[in-house]
Amino acid sequence: MSSNTAVMSDAREWRLEGGQYLGEISALCFLHLPSDLSPFPVLLAGTGSQILLFDVNLGRFVRSFHVFEGIRVHGISCSILNQAEGAISSSAAFKIVLFGERRVKLFSLHFELESIYEEKRDICAHMTLLQVLPRFRHWVLDVCFFWDDQRSSQERHQFLAVGCSNNTVHIWNILTSTVILEVRCPERCLLYSMRLWGHELEALQVASGTIYNEVVVWKVVEQQSTVPPVGILDNANNLGTLGNSHRFVCRQFEADIICRLAGHQGSIFRISWSNDGSKLVSVSDDRSARIWILNTERGSDDMREMGSPYSVGHVLFGHKARIWDCSISDHLIVTAGEDCTCRLWGLDGHELKLIKDHIGRGIWRCLYDPSSSLLATAGFDSSIKVHEVHASLSKGLRGFGEEVNKDREEVLMLSIPNASGHMGLMNSKSEYVRCLQFACVDTIYVATNHGYVYHVKLSDNGSVKWTKLVRASDSGPVICMDVFPRDQPKWSISVEDRIAIGDGKGGMTVVNVFDDGCGPTVVCAINWSAEMERQLLGVYWCKTLGFRYIFTSDPRGLVKLWRLSDTSHSLSKDPIRNSDVYLVAEFMSSFGSRIMCLCASVEEEVLVCGDLRGNLLIFPLSKSILLDRSVGSIGKMRPLTYFKGAHGISTVSSISITQLSRTLVEISSTGGDGCICYLEYDKGQRMLEFVGMKQVKELSLIESVSAGNYSLNESAETVYAVGFSSADFLVWNLMTETKVVHVTCGGWRRPHSYYLGCVSEVNSCFAYVKDEIIYVHRHRAAGGEKKIFPQDLHLQFHGREVHSICFIYGDCQFTTHVASAGAKPVWIATGCEDGTVRLTRYNPGAENWSMSKLLGEHVGGSAVRSMCLVSKIHSVLTSVIDVPNWTAGLSNAPEISENFFLLISVGAKRVLTSWLLKNGQMNEEGVSDSGLHDEPQRRSCSLGNLSLLSFKWLSTDMPTKFGCSNKKTRESEKSVELIKKLPCVEPDSCFVLPDADNGEKDLKLCRDLYENDWRYMAVTAFLVKLAESRLTVCFIAVASSDATLTLRALVLPSRYWFDVAVLVRLSSPVLALQHIVIPFDIPFEGRTASKNLYVVISGSTDGSIAFWDISESVESFLWRVSSLHLEKSINSQKRPRTGRGSQGGRWWRSIDIAVREKKQGGCSAILDGTSNSRCNMHLATSSESLNSEDSATSFSHVTQDVPPMLEANPDDSSVKLCEITPFHILHNVHHAGVNCLSVSGCGSCQSLERGFLYNIVSGGDDQALTFYRFDFVPAETSFNFVDLRADSEPESSRNTVNQYRSQSYRMRFLYQNKVVSAHSSAVKGVWTDGNWVFSVGLDQRVRCWNLEEPGKLTEHSHFIISVPEPEALDALAYGRNCYQIAVAGRGMQVVDFSASYNLDAE
Repeated sequence: MSSNTAVMSDAREWRLEGGQYLGEISALCFLHLPSDLSPFPVLLAGTGSQILLFDVNLGRFVRSFHVFEGIRVHGISCSILNQAEGAISSSAAFKIVLFGERRVKLFSLHFELESIYEEKRDICAHMTLLQVLPRFRHWVLDVCFFWDDQRSSQERHQFLAVGCSNNTVHIWNILTSTVILEVRCPERCLLYSMRLWGHELEALQVASGTIYNEVVVWKVVEQQSTVPPVGILDNANNLGTLGNSHRFVCRQFEADIICRLAGHQGSIFRISWSNDGSKLVSVSDDRSARIWILNTERGSDDMREMGSPYSVGHVLFGHKARIWDCSISDHLIVTAGEDCTCRLWGLDGHELKLIKDHIGRGIWRCLYDPSSSLLATAGFDSSIKVHEVHASLSKGLRGFGEEVNKDREEVLMLSIPNASGHMGLMNSKSEYVRCLQFACVDTIYVATNHGYVYHVKLSDNGSVKWTKLVRASDSGPVICMDVFPRDQPKWSISVEDRIAIGDGKGGMTVVNVFDDGCGPTVVCAINWSAEMERQLLGVYWCKTLGFRYIFTSDPRGLVKLWRLSDTSHSLSKDPIRNSDVYLVAEFMSSFGSRIMCLCASVEEEVLVCGDLRGNLLIFPLSKSILLDRSVGSIGKMRPLTYFKGAHGISTVSSISITQLSRTLVEISSTGGDGCICYLEYDKGQRMLEFVGMKQVKELSLIESVSAGNYSLNESAETVYAVGFSSADFLVWNLMTETKVVHVTCGGWRRPHSYYLGCVSEVNSCFAYVKDEIIYVHRHRAAGGEKKIFPQDLHLQFHGREVHSICFIYGDCQFTTHVASAGAKPVWIATGCEDGTVRLTRYNPGAENWSMSKLLGEHVGGSAVRSMCLVSKIHSVLTSVIDVPNWTAGLSNAPEISENFFLLISVGAKRVLTSWLLKNGQMNEEGVSDSGLHDEPQRRSCSLGNLSLLSFKWLSTDMPTKFGCSNKKTRESEKSVELIKKLPCVEPDSCFVLPDADNGEKDLKLCRDLYENDWRYMAVTAFLVKLAESRLTVCFIAVASSDATLTLRALVLPSRYWFDVAVLVRLSSPVLALQHIVIPFDIPFEGRTASKNLYVVISGSTDGSIAFWDISESVESFLWRVSSLHLEKSINSQKRPRTGRGSQGGRWWRSIDIAVREKKQGGCSAILDGTSNSRCNMHLATSSESLNSEDSATSFSHVTQDVPPMLEANPDDSSVKLCEITPFHILHNVHHAGVNCLSVSGCGSCQSLERGFLYNIVSGGDDQALTFYRFDFVPAETSFNFVDLRADSEPESSRNTVNQYRSQSYRMRFLYQNKVVSAHSSAVKGVWTDGNWVFSVGLDQRVRCWNLEEPGKLTEHSHFIISVPEPEALDALAYGRNCYQIAVAGRGMQVVDFSASYNLDAE
């Protein structure tokens, strides 16, 4: 991979190497290689300052090239240099022109065939810089080559036309590297867009999109004067006889305006010329695209006779937002816009097709290649999609959706044999389809209302053969049907299927069908009465149990398991006969709702059922029940556990079971809420826990997920989601986020069935019933030679701005004697404006970004503003904090693993979400002497299997919706009292007091309190574990935009949220948070015990940095929470709120009413502050902390008695949080807001006499970096204060406050240093490990600073990144003086930094 590398060398050397930029795609260009090299063109894509090369034929990334320094590639233009004609060619060469902002560069790109295999050809590409054009005064908007067919290949493209934003065109001579002509349009105004057409100066036409919402079309004509302008004659001697330069030197040219195209109501963003230059298309801010026809020599005869310079074509309306790009061919127009759609239009103005495969802020670029019928789209989400446009569509033919693509799709229309001659309206005696189901790709079983079952054979040539198998019911219609296809060897031509049919009378029929190639025959059939009349609604086979067992369900939630006799009597003389059927067991749901799907596991001995209301139930299914041959012994099974509302109030449509370990089972389910839910069932604890969810926004109903890898730990194997979006059937590729199959069918309520082959893009079938006709859509590739389209060539990333970034690392200590082992693959977590959190894998090498998967989404898509990784557990002796004895030694609660990694994310709407790393995949080695949980120099990759890295959703906390229109006055008064007790709000200052006679005032009060738009701006967290208890508490400090700072606690494994304290008083919002945990050794009962000091550090918008001692609140909380007996219950019965089903208004309102009627308490508690901070624990029953979702919890396991302290007191409104004030504030650290903070320990400067030494670096809007070094000393240590600063240190670098004393410790500030102009714009991210400091600003520079004694910051190097508007920075040490620096903003990029000298030697 070609990358930007900065290497400095003297007595010391360091290296900066930029990785591949992962962000928006800003330019596209197809290159046509000789057919011997590739049957499809290759694709060039501009992203950031780089060019990416893709092989469309193989669908893979080839190579990247770094072309600019901090400038985004805006456009690509190409021209072929040489290509052998009439002979086999193994190489090709192109001239490539790249432009961005005011810069233009010319490259040569060579392709060679590196290796040839039977089915694979590798292409090798090399790019060489030819020329760098001088910097233009205005932005370059378009570039094109001038051709001369009479010259050699080297001189054929001698001239280059460059169009600039001041409406001028420059002619550049490539051979002499000079500008030989400049033509300025008389319309002197700034442009948003420009497009050039023509391959010689006399034919050049320029279309300019002005700021006045019109398109000015002009051309270059020769002036009458023959005197060349000043300066041109000077270049004549240099030009000499080179090419055709004399025709530019000796003649003068000027711009002649052809016409002004007015009609748009907004800014014109893009213009595209047709191939012959007679038409152009413009797209605008007004969401329209307009076709213009010019009256030129290539125009129509009618226009030339009328004398009009142009005519207005069709106006294309359909986009719901701004249109960014367009492309026009002879018969087709393509537009792409901010609504993330790409639309194909005919020249008659009719929309032919809509493509929606991107996410985020829109599609920046679209490019159509008529010769290969390929359409490429790219946008903000970094993905590049390549579609193959059908031949009829490329000719602009309407009705493509109804036409048949013979190569890829085939539509068959089938009718029941008895109804084939029926015409007119249906009556009560008409036969119609009730059920149909695929058995394989060419076989469908159809059941009708008359009770008949048909076998339908589909041949490759389109012919259909119907065979009547059996009449399952004489007196009732068929209600339900399921097919069990028996696996046969691949060489076998015989097929054996079993069909189960249930009728309206409650009767069951099982038919064994055998087909040896001569036609299907019924081997035998079994009939019995399974239910009462109209009570049999479902019949289900389970492949894990085999064809000997079948389930039936009724409307009340009762499921029956039947055992069948062996029906494989192929030699039976009486194929249609009754046989023995035994009722094995009955499973009764606790919710009384109809069971819609089920799955059984013989090894795990469980049966999982999903019902109509979104609930999941787990029943015991022991092997003894299945193997019991005794007649009459029927097992009555009750649920072991259940999960209420796994899919909200929507139907559960499918279930799958996967074994994770000996005692742990993963359950995957899909439903009518468009979500795939993942749960874990602990057989030992009998506990069902929600661990993750994937929401497929394109599907409103997911019927199933294709077989292959049906697990939360998705690998590279393709996984498909099958379902419906409104009235359309869709097959969605979950890996590439693309639509594979799309059939308009009328919705899921019609009888339908589908079959997916190994590759769904080319081998899938879907059948549905409409107006007595069965429509069968078969997708297939002829001969298997067709390429699979659409292709996803580039990794999909966030579609909006990234606000936070975090390396996923393990603690692995590097000593000074261990050499660097080289950079390793790492995972990076990012949080985005659209509320999504992603895990992206970075590999140092040719293709840096190998995988990116969606971890989760904040409630309602609320923006993620900050995140942190918590990996270090700090142990505390329960005897030190005086924990009650009655809670010690609990052994029946699940224990948290020592390898404990939490990912915390916060954002808009005050959403706080936590994820837990699955399967203990990280190792923890070594503990920092300073006790700093995230000491950067010890952060390194220690992942065993990176491809399986995944977090499971742990818990989400957010303010609850609160309806108050019907609240009583007493409840409103209690809310006002609660408001007055908040330390961040002045009483009666911004809220209206309640009035019993004025409901509007009560409504306004509640809206102000519970429906505000406050957001969390920053977060930091640490883990504390009670050494003699099973409890682990994650303390989380969060800063809100309303200038409040709160300390919260998540108790694990219980998953209960508590408010611990409020950090007061803040005059301005906090933008950055960090913390340190300092272990102090204190004497306790004749031995030395460790007691931690917990300090939170905040940076505010007023430029101040504050220090908060939260140790007393943490210890007080641990003392109180350990007595609540929370280990015996786990709040696992809830799922993330997504807005679909789970957050639907109907559900939470009904639950809230039920909770108020029962007067149940929620799960969020707060501490009541007293003088000694050992305050009483109350369950918050007020609307502020009552979570309706938590209150809806129904624990599935055996509940334990809850201590009296956790009981709710509805009449107690005197709840109050502990208030903590900062023990020290550094004022005016920055002249503007403190955007970022980084804290690190200094392990080499720690001892009992000297205390614990720390560094803090901050960056602000004032473009400055500020450095402080301070230490903490236990109060028991007595020594004289020594100023460690040198006498020669400037007075400006000294802090006026030297130290702070308390009863237990002493803090001293030792050094201070400030770099006033560290960046040329605001500093947005900073990181330090005590040796190096890395910072990034809006100037797109990553700067590397060395911390030298005494506390001096010295810049050694900088790197220009490709990330526009960087927002966050994080770094990871992988060796001695070796770091990976990740920067995120409008995209993401990793910079590798390494130094080859020993800093300690200095």
